[in-house]
Amino acid sequence: MPPQFVSLGPFTLNLYTLLIVLATLAPPVWAWFRTRDGRIALATSVVAFGALAFGRAGYVALHWDYFRDHSGEILALAGLSEHAAVIGGLIAARSLRAVPCLSGMRHSLLTAQFILVGIAASIGCIPNGCAYGREVFWQTDGEHSLAWLLRADWPDAYTIQNPRWPTQALMALWLAAIGVVHLILEARHRSGSCFPHLLGLLGCASLGDFLIQFLRGDPAPMLAGLRLYQWLDLLSVAWCTAMLLVIAARAYRDRRGNRSAC
Repeated sequence: MPPQFVSLGPFTLNLYTLLIVLATLAPPVWAWFRTRDGRIALATSVVAFGALAFGRAGYVALHWDYFRDHSGEILALAGLSEHAAVIGGLIAARSLRAVPCLSGMRHSLLTAQFILVGIAASIGCIPNGCAYGREVFWQTDGEHSLAWLLRADWPDAYTIQNPRWPTQALMALWLAAIGVVHLILEARHRSGSCFPHLLGLLGCASLGDFLIQFLRGDPAPMLAGLRLYQWLDLLSVAWCTAMLLVIAARAYRDRRGNRSAC
């Protein structure tokens, strides 16, 4: 299990915060060294800032009962709402559409930020006990059950270590897998729009989170038998599916129009 805190000279940082910062900065820095165009790196940074700001605001809102009495911790980065972060990133990207340099920025930079931050948050949650899995027991789950075979002796939010579903690792692996698939599809369709691929990535990420939420043990508001995060996942999947259907319908209409013109 990775350490909860990392010492960098005179500074001691929580691993969660350190990984989030590194994952956020990596794509803009890479864009700068590759293109030497500061506008592209700046635009990517704006999107990252929007995602982090909304992600933190969403997390604080969902846990307001705690932060009401701990207002000094509101501006920390120890906890992000992935759903609010996606909304913030989309709003920031939308606001930059009129910026000329954005037209030259590849969607792969935003994809990299989305994937890297998600993986970083998942790994950082392991020692901090956030997004932890339900406890499993060989006596009840079965000695040869998938739950017992995949168990990890990781802590919960109270630093109590017990065999649990490795939900953080499962989410990190899922994001890495769909990120690889996205890059493959993008490489094969460089001449086309990357937006459908991004919608597919977001929808797949939400679907994976919806399923992994069943294995989570951390407290969450419940609604009609599902965790609140699962309802947000379903909304995300529905929106991505609707947008993909609209894009497909427009492409079909354009093809029919071209055939009629011929």
